[in-house]
Order: sequence, then C-alpha cells, then structure tokens
Amino acid sequence: AFFIPKNLSCIFADHHLLIMINLVPFKAVRPPRDKAHLIASRSYVSYTPGGLKRKLSENPYSFIHIINPEFSTGEAIKKNSPERFEKVRDKYLSFIKERNLLHDNERAFYLYEQSSPEASFIGFIGGISTGDYRKGIIKKHEQTLTKRESMFCEYLDICGFNAEPVLLTYREHISAIDAFKATKKLERPEYDFTTTDKTTHRMWIISEEEDISRIRTAFEKVDALYIADGHHRMASSALLAEKKAAENPSHDGTEDYNFTMALVMAGETLKISPFHRLIGKGMDITDDQLLNSLGIKFDIKKVKSEFLPPAKRQFGLRLQSGWYVLTLKKFQGDESALSHLDSVILTETILEPILGITDQKTDKRIQFIPGNMDLAAYESSIDRGGAKALITLCEVTAEELYAISDEGSTMPPKSTFIEPKLRSGLTIMNLK
Repeated sequence: AFFIPKNLSCIFADHHLLIMINLVPFKAVRPPRDKAHLIASRSYVSYTPGGLKRKLSENPYSFIHIINPEFSTGEAIKKNSPERFEKVRDKYLSFIKERNLLHDNERAFYLYEQSSPEASFIGFIGGISTGDYRKGIIKKHEQTLTKRESMFCEYLDICGFNAEPVLLTYREHISAIDAFKATKKLERPEYDFTTTDKTTHRMWIISEEEDISRIRTAFEKVDALYIADGHHRMASSALLAEKKAAENPSHDGTEDYNFTMALVMAGETLKISPFHRLIGKGMDITDDQLLNSLGIKFDIKKVKSEFLPPAKRQFGLRLQSGWYVLTLKKFQGDESALSHLDSVILTETILEPILGITDQKTDKRIQFIPGNMDLAAYESSIDRGGAKALITLCEVTAEELYAISDEGSTMPPKSTFIEPKLRSGLTIMNLK
C-alpha cells in the first residue's frame, strides 16, 4: 500500500543513518462520497453513554458501529479482549462488503481541511514511519502508559487497521507546501460536509505522481515532527512494528505495519488551549487558609468576573467568594523549558504543597476542564459547595511544546487541549 523509493528502502532498516522526515502516500479505505458525512465520527471516548446509544440507534452507517460491534448483536463481550477486537475486525469487513467503505486503487496523500466559525485547520494525511519515531525525529511531549500501549498494540494487530490519524506538527514554514495547498483547494473536494457542531470538513485526493513527489520533497526539508495529539496511538504503532518485525524473517522495513496514519500540519495553525483544574470539595482547608497560604508565593488581587490568564505565571482562582488573580512573585525554576510551564509551576507551588495532590492521574479530588468549555457550570458547583475551587491557566504555545519535546521532557497530565480534534473513519489505513 505504500510508496517507498528504491534508493530509500534500505534506510528503514538502518537506524544509524540520519534521514529527514519520510511522509508516504497510501491506498486508503474510506467512505463513498455520499456517505462520508454519515460514517465519519468523533472519537468514541468523546460520547456520553446516552449520546453513544443515540448515535448507534439513529445512524446505522456511523463508524462507531465498527468500534461497538456488540450493539447490533446484543452480545456481552469483555472490554479490550481479543474476542472483542475480533468482532471489531468482523464489523469492519462487513462495512467493506456492504460497500460502506471502499478501497482506493491508487496510493495518495489526502489534503484535509476542518473549519468552524472559531478556527480553520489544514494538513496532509499520509503514512509516517514508526522507525522515525523510534529514532527520535518524531518527538513527544507526553508520557505513555505501558499497559495502554500494549492494549492498543493488540488492538491494531488483531483489527489490522488504523482509523484515526495521529496529529503531527512541524516548526518550519514551507512556502512550497502553502502554494500547493492553495492551488489544490481550487479543485472540487472529494468530501465537503458540515457536522452538527458547525464544523465543515473538506478533503482532496492527491494521487498524481508529480504532486506526490512535490509533497515528499518538501517534507524532506523538515528536521522533526512533533506529536500534538495521539501519543498512545503512535507508541502502540511502533510497538506493533517491532512485534511484526520479530515475527517476519523477511522483514525489510517497507511493510505496511511499519507505518501509522498521520495528519501533518504546520504548528502555526494549531489551536492550543489549556486544561483548567477543578478542585473537589474533599479538601481539609478553608478558603481563608488557602488564600493565606497562596499569599506566600503569589500576589493576590480580587476581580469582579471570570479571569483567564493572558500571561505566563498567572492563574485565575475561583472560590465561593469570587474570582482572584494569582501572580507569581518570584520564578524559582531552572533553565529547562519544562520548569517554565505553567502547569509545572501550578503543581510545584499549589497542587502538591498546599492541596496535597501528588498524583494528578489518580487523585479523584482534581478534574481537568478543557479550555474551550464554558466555566459557568463549574462556578455554580463551587457556589453550591459541590467543588472547592477552579484554577484557570494560560495557554501553552507551540514553541513551548517544541522546546519541551526537544529537551526530551514530558509535560504533566492534561497540560494541553489541542485542536483540531479529528474524525474516525474518514480515511483508514490497512496494516496487513
């Protein structure tokens, strides 16, 4: 399914050679034009149980049916079991048999644009080498959990497809890419539909060899790609490639399982919002005690309304008595990019020493609120005594993400809420 130039094929097996990023075209499995708006779906984890049931009941074409094969049969299948993954595979094959999903005959890149009244994003969907991830030229800013890596690896191995791209970004401004995108957008898109959240999705197919070569050549000038979203998907794809290579005596690095599907877009077009922190009511500290403790390291100012920090080393604090601005008096971090991150400063000055929250992954007293959410409901919860406090953070910049990734550091949990959020099932990459 992949296009690997003969003079580059040996490179994938040689980890000692330094190469630039290698983005490759592939033959996607994807919906026919008239069903794309019905099949493409949000990530299944974004649905509430009730919303998921409604979606499955009302739309028989949704890709969610593939991920939830038990809905149509009523079978009780153990979550994340090999048996369930087999059912997912069977449902996927039934979608192909019923021609709800079709195989492209030519390898291609796919130019994908997502736009809403608030923002617009555009990038190329292609195959990316897991070898580049292992060599560190695809860089991460989050730690992954070994258990989840193993589970997703087994899922990919049994199901044999990748249905949601990893979101990758890059520093460089590439004028040739900008010019190509502008020209391609003048053509009729293969897909053009708007979802109920007022987001418009467009996709163009790029299958001409000359165009493929132009894109590949442009991306060879990129020194590194950075994972914006999909750390576990990237890590589990790399784990799968290692497993398959060990099982395949004729492995040469060009097999389908050596790649994962990715949407690659310029960092300047990403939208990075913070995650705010909601502190639960199970805290043995009064509001006055909290403010007194905060006053040691922060200048505190009461304000009349919601405060979303416009600058680094500032935090908004919402208590029953209203909103406060917290401004750090003295920065005491080191020269690392990670120490300058507001979520790290928050952890080291407030969450751990004052509130006793030492493990944000497991402590039930803390919740993470995406920066694009309306905060009114959380304020009401504080006023009713259902929560203790809300702490708002400034957004992380793309440059911070790059710098932390470059130094090999990882951010605390839920430091970034990155958009665009991608749809599952719009393009699918077969892995076997």
